[in-house]
Amino acid sequence: MVSVTIDGQTLEVEAGSTVLMAAERLGIDIPTFCYWKRLPPLASCRMCLVEIEGLRRLQPSCATTVTDGMVVRANTPLIDETRSSMLDMLLANHPLDCPICDKGGECELQDMVMAYGPRKSEFHDLKRVFHSEDIRLSPVVIMNVNRCIQCQRCVRMCEEVVGAVALGTVEKGMDTAVTGFEGSLASCDQCGNCIEVCPVGALMSFPYRYKARPWDLVETDTVCPHCGTGCQLTVGTRKGEFMRVRSKWDEGVNRETLCVRGRFGLDFVSGRDRIERPMIRRDGTLAPVSWDEAADYLRRRLSAVEDKAAGGLASPRLPNEVLYQFQKLMRTVFRTNNIDCSSRWSAPFDTLGPLLAAFYSRAPLEEVIANDCVLVVGGNVTEENPVTEYLLRDGARRRQTALLMLSARPSRLEADACVVVRVPPGGETASLAAVVAGLVEAAGHALPGETFADIEATVGRPPVNTGSDGPARLASALKESRSVTVLVSVELLRSPEARATLQQLNNLLQVLRLLGKGLAMQFLFDRANQLGAWDMGVLPAALPGLWAVTDDATRTTLARNWGAEIPSEPGAGLDAMLELCVGGGMGALYLAGADPLIAYPDRDFVTRALGAADLLIVQDTFLTDTAGLAEVVLPAAGYGEESGTFTNNEGRTQKIRKFREPAFEARGNLAIFDFVAALRSQTLQPSTEGGIFDEIARRVPAYQGLTQDGLGADGAFTKAVPLPPAGEFFAPPPAAKAATGLMLITGNCLFHNGYLSERSEILNTVADDPYVEMSAQDAAQLGFSDSDPVVVRSALGELTAKLKVNRRFPKGLVFLPENYRALRLNRLMRRGVYPCPVEVHRATASACLTGSTSNPKDRHQGMDGGLPDPASRLDQ
Repeated sequence: MVSVTIDGQTLEVEAGSTVLMAAERLGIDIPTFCYWKRLPPLASCRMCLVEIEGLRRLQPSCATTVTDGMVVRANTPLIDETRSSMLDMLLANHPLDCPICDKGGECELQDMVMAYGPRKSEFHDLKRVFHSEDIRLSPVVIMNVNRCIQCQRCVRMCEEVVGAVALGTVEKGMDTAVTGFEGSLASCDQCGNCIEVCPVGALMSFPYRYKARPWDLVETDTVCPHCGTGCQLTVGTRKGEFMRVRSKWDEGVNRETLCVRGRFGLDFVSGRDRIERPMIRRDGTLAPVSWDEAADYLRRRLSAVEDKAAGGLASPRLPNEVLYQFQKLMRTVFRTNNIDCSSRWSAPFDTLGPLLAAFYSRAPLEEVIANDCVLVVGGNVTEENPVTEYLLRDGARRRQTALLMLSARPSRLEADACVVVRVPPGGETASLAAVVAGLVEAAGHALPGETFADIEATVGRPPVNTGSDGPARLASALKESRSVTVLVSVELLRSPEARATLQQLNNLLQVLRLLGKGLAMQFLFDRANQLGAWDMGVLPAALPGLWAVTDDATRTTLARNWGAEIPSEPGAGLDAMLELCVGGGMGALYLAGADPLIAYPDRDFVTRALGAADLLIVQDTFLTDTAGLAEVVLPAAGYGEESGTFTNNEGRTQKIRKFREPAFEARGNLAIFDFVAALRSQTLQPSTEGGIFDEIARRVPAYQGLTQDGLGADGAFTKAVPLPPAGEFFAPPPAAKAATGLMLITGNCLFHNGYLSERSEILNTVADDPYVEMSAQDAAQLGFSDSDPVVVRSALGELTAKLKVNRRFPKGLVFLPENYRALRLNRLMRRGVYPCPVEVHRATASACLTGSTSNPKDRHQGMDGGLPDPASRLDQ
């Protein structure tokens, strides 16, 4: 610690602290423009100059490190005169258009001039003018370069934090201008972080422009619904209408930064295809009815099917309280453990559950990635969890964290990685097994506990002549690190090899723990509340708290608390529920916020299954493809229309807050569960959001001790439940046959997450049309060029989209984002087969005009095998 005195106040600070940091701790205001907490100091604006005893010249406080005994004066006549002069220079060319500037009322330059500025300018020349009109840099960013004060925040944010390098400067001195390449931001992420950090009205949000003044807005702090990173959002509304999103520096995991989906993708709440009233199917068509009519109809239908099995599927985008109540409804009112929470894969929870219980680190991501080494397994973090990527980049560049990547898809983050291992889809399993074997061999008899021979006999020796030294380099980097973090993409769960991959992850984590490494593990979920859904027990084999359904003591305790018996046998996951439907054994299938018809990896199969259920109930906000097949549709409140909590990838539980009223006749999800339970002459207690949260805090061990008031602005962390370390090692998988031909994989793209974001009009102006991504080598071999329209054909169907050639993409792989509803990508795929074998051909002129999925059935039938389009049913 070193001592510093600023304006007569003495303080001890950590060595390496700057004068600006020390002043901030003392509550002494020092103005800045170019300084930003996320960025290294630049010291170009000269607004933060201070006097330091013993030095002749004024020094920039943002870049001056405190030395022991330093004496600083931050407010003297000389400093005041200097600040005033600096502001006078900035105002000399700054346009006086505050009344029409979007930044008016929250402009840092305005604030500085009021606090420190001259009352009369000494400059009388004509103001410099770059452009007479504002420049539209992108669909969401518009620039008035005349207002720019050359602080460089935007350029540095884009390059150093986001990693996009889309902004730069031309000219120098007072003629410096910020711009995109050739006056465009076509290649950028469109995240708007440059807008957030701009201290003036130089960079502005085009969708928000001229819509409201800051003082007109009612602002609500909440959490982003688009992925599991759990970014803090401040939503501004005017007269109940959504206006904009911003974020705060001092709250949440994201530290003010947001991705394009978080900043510009929240207007989906005003999507046009809202379900306005309850609907029931009459003569093959969904007809709007009153809630009372829906109650009478549903009561009769539930009685008619009560002798058959029931099942439930809930979306991991729903709040914890809704998910907890849903599983309680299914287990106590419908008397079934047939419950799941993903439309895209069924988690092998016999392997996943112990892995989560033994190794999951419920801790701040910033702390977790501060370890010596971070291994990212699977997926594309740039496009699935963009803000997580920002934090990882910061760790690699500023903290010298060793970043290791093992995946099928390339990502931008690889530019900052020290080891990158590219594997075919599903090849993560074999590579992890090789890493484990390499670690065991390198550690030898240094491994404590079990003998070296016993472990080696299970995990085997490193493979010889694999064609890649990647696993060996990963093993070497892990062995040399004192502390290791493993971040696992949830995309791995799509593969039929998911169980084996999780087993090898278990092996890796166990070996690292035995080697005495500081250890952390988290999943990179692409849905906002996936961890919460698992914690709440929306699973066929696990109760709330991840206790096994077969655990008699836990089941008895919950049954006593809920006032109803709970089935003792594990239920069916989504795959098994759909099989049950096809076999005629499913009575009531209840879907809350889930749309398996568009998301499940086999559209024909799921269409048959949903059509075969005796009673399909869909509770949702929007008229989804699945809702179009339902017998009963119940309109539910959407995001922003009810309060609750999400649990993000870190295990941080945060408040999501209501900022608008439910549209039309929609009801809150909890109220609808009460409505359905009453039809079976039962009640769910408690039934309010606050009461359910209190019950979660009592019944779910990881949430014990949490209170709603205690969540605060940053939320609160759930606790890892201590369990004895897993002792079982799993044998490596047999060698897989190398795939031949092109293989199709899918996932999220940067501009969309699932299908919810596709309802955002703003994102749809930013996002490219649907695309097919492949390597430059494959494209050249097939005679294709970038942006060519191509047909992707599988054994089940085909679709048309434009080609996106990626020089870093692996040969033999084709990527299609799953986020475009019109493509109906799942029509190409067959359940249990991933990746999917495909052929790619040049599109004909007629295919270019239609540009969507085709199937022999589609040529003479409606969108769902003879059924009319769901949207058209409301017009009949």
